[in-house]
Amino acid sequence: MNRESGIAIVLLFLLVFLSASVLSITVAQARQYHLDQEWVKIWINQDGSIDLFYNISITLDSGDNINFIKVAQPQGDFTIGNATDQYGDLLSTSDASSESDYKVQVNLASPLTAGKTIWFTLITNVAGMIYKDNETNVGMLFKPTWWSEATVSDLRVSIVLPLGVASSQIGTSVNWDNLLIEPDGRLAVFWEKHNLAALQQYDFGVSFPKNMCKSMWRQAEFIT
Repeated sequence: MNRESGIAIVLLFLLVFLSASVLSITVAQARQYHLDQEWVKIWINQDGSIDLFYNISITLDSGDNINFIKVAQPQGDFTIGNATDQYGDLLSTSDASSESDYKVQVNLASPLTAGKTIWFTLITNVAGMIYKDNETNVGMLFKPTWWSEATVSDLRVSIVLPLGVASSQIGTSVNWDNLLIEPDGRLAVFWEKHNLAALQQYDFGVSFPKNMCKSMWRQAEFIT
């Protein structure tokens, strides 16, 4: 073997070794996280809007720090309210929507590091959420934020109906787990799901008499 061939083999070996090292570092730093809870409460307003409240707890298991979290909104006509973390810090927010992908970006007060958990709340008001269901009923369909890379241990959704809606007048797209009474006398439909896999999604729809909501509703049917 001549000297030039020996150098070439050594350089090739180093290149393969360095490439493998970079790959191994990249894999080691891949972010892994999960949601301990994703709790959602919705109040249906007389003007056809909803007040949407998220209560999210997220744990970073490994990988790069998390600096912000994007929370989905059901449509683009929304107003962002307050976001607060478990320490009482008021978190900055921004509209992170892109075309028909509607999201609010919640910036954490400090980076979430591996092995740590953060809990925060976010409230928004979303307009135009009431749709025509049939000749007598209107309703609303809601899909909670779903996560492409994370499991959700505890998903809870509560939808508070307009005042005066009786339990016998409520239709739902998924059988409810419980029917609750709010302090103001309004009924709230409650669902609970556990151990959702990444990418797993649920839709939650409610239907009720149209005279219980004074707003103009959209001309679309969604509850089968």
